[in-house]
Amino acid sequence: MTSIKPSLSVLILSVIICLNGVYTRSFRMNHEINHHFTEEIRQKHELEIYHHRTDSDTLIFFIHGAGGRADQWYHQINALKDKYTIVAFDLLGHGKSPKPKTGYTFSELMGDVEKIYTKYKRENNIVIAHSYGVAFALQLALNNEHKIQKLILIGANKPRPITGVGLWNLPVFMLEWLRPVFSNGFAKNAFHSDSDPDFINRERAISDQNPMFMMKALMNGMKEMPAMNVNDISIPVLIINGATDGLTPVAGAKLLAAEIPHAELKIIEKASHLVMLEQPELVNKIITNFMNQ
Repeated sequence: MTSIKPSLSVLILSVIICLNGVYTRSFRMNHEINHHFTEEIRQKHELEIYHHRTDSDTLIFFIHGAGGRADQWYHQINALKDKYTIVAFDLLGHGKSPKPKTGYTFSELMGDVEKIYTKYKRENNIVIAHSYGVAFALQLALNNEHKIQKLILIGANKPRPITGVGLWNLPVFMLEWLRPVFSNGFAKNAFHSDSDPDFINRERAISDQNPMFMMKALMNGMKEMPAMNVNDISIPVLIINGATDGLTPVAGAKLLAAEIPHAELKIIEKASHLVMLEQPELVNKIITNFMNQ
């Protein structure tokens, strides 16, 4: 979610509730990644890092979205890990990273992203991001001109600060009561109608692991998201969106692509917001072709 309007609060909350469970088989990810550990990136907070080393001088750096987790990139990592060095991580409050009461402003999370990238970057660096992670990826590119060779943005539209948080003003206990409503809204807008119902139900069940205080703080932290001059990004950019994405619609992706000088947009049919999970083989093929250009 890189462009947010207060009127979409229910859908936004749905994303943050549910994306934490977008892929349930994290043990498979841990098995594939040869370094899986916690590391103190921010003082007193050790974030969960997934690091697969190779002899390649190219790093693929993954950034998940709001409410997501590193192992939602399982299909992409499994396809790329034999050829490239891989780094993925759980943002603060997400996945296996700690979940403190505070620390979720855009600048604080951006600081974590920058530190991890700076530590593990190689000669060549490609950043792949999803949803809210797109905002961090774009800012990272703007901050590291000539050090990042390509961006791949999934479920994307143009980042901009929000002016109100709508339902996020509610007390946490009320947000807990509304969980089923938000979960239903997410399922309707984030999955294509052909998605496996068992898959959707599994992800919704895992969503209950997300603490509401973290999600509320995360949403409030988006108010300070900076306006970004994406037309200053001169590197090649690939944008991939699902055709029926109800959370970051194709219209927003088209606007973002139009503002970036060297951007190409791919729309995936029979896919929605979680396009990298719904159509992994096609997404991986598009990513590989773009990286080989």
